[in-house]
Amino acid sequence: MSAMNNMKKQNDVEYLDIRGEVCPMTFVLTKLTLEELEEGSILEVHLDFPAALKNIPESCKRQNLAKVIKIKELNPEKHEWILILEKL
Repeated sequence: MSAMNNMKKQNDVEYLDIRGEVCPMTFVLTKLTLEELEEGSILEVHLDFPAALKNIPESCKRQNLAKVIKIKELNPEKHEWILILEKL
């Protein structure tokens, strides 16, 4: 499955749904999507793999890809979050 298949654009914000994916694919899909965006673009990543909540921001920082703007908890019972990133 390609990252672009899970990506939607709305109001200059890109959306990537990687629910159901596990590491390292969570970061791979996020990275592929970020590489398609222009500097300053916002990417909202919808995820449900707890380790990705730590791994994606760390990997983005290490590779100078994006910075975390916000982390929203959508559903604590289902472990769903939105990770909002700004492309560097």
